[in-house]
Amino acid sequence: MYSKKAQTKKAKKTRKVCSKCGKERLIKFYSTPGARVCNTCKAKAKRLRKFKNNERSRLIKKLDVLWANKIKEVGRCAKCGKTTYLNAHHIYSRSNFSTRWELENGICLCSGCHTLSSKFSAHKTPLEFTEWVIDRRGVQWYDELKKKANKPYKYSIQDLKKLIKKYDGQTNKIQ
Repeated sequence: MYSKKAQTKKAKKTRKVCSKCGKERLIKFYSTPGARVCNTCKAKAKRLRKFKNNERSRLIKKLDVLWANKIKEVGRCAKCGKTTYLNAHHIYSRSNFSTRWELENGICLCSGCHTLSSKFSAHKTPLEFTEWVIDRRGVQWYDELKKKANKPYKYSIQDLKKLIKKYDGQTNKIQ
C-alpha cells in the first residue's frame, strides 16, 4: 500500500520560457522531455492542424455546397415527392473523389427518405435504396457511374476552380 503522502504528491513545476510566444510559463516536469512550448501554444497548434485553412480545403468545401445546391434545385424528394427538408445524397460516397461532384452521383431526398425512415432510407436500408435507384435510372447509368467511381482521381487546385465555374452557371437536368 502506498503512503498517504505518495498518493497526494503533485508533479513538480518549473518556470520556462516558451519558444513560440516568448512568455515565461509554468511547465510540468512530466511533460514531453525537451519541450520548449507552453500548453497554450501547443493547444493553438493542435486546433490549427485540426482545421486546415489552405486553399484546397476551402475550394472543396465550396464545391460541396455548390453540388448540394444543384442537386436540391429539383425541389422535391425523388422517392416520396415532399418539398421540405431536402437533402442531397451521394450514390457513391463523398470519399470517392472521382464521382464526388458528378451530378449523376447525386439524388435529392427528404430527410425521412435520406436518414430517418427505417422502412426506406438511403443510409439505414442501403441495399433497397440502391435497387430503387437502379430501377429508377437504369442499369446502364449505374454501370457507367461505377466505372467512374472505380477510377482514382486527384483534383488539382486548377481543376477545382474549373468545377466551381462550371457549377456556378449550370442548371440541374438530372432526375
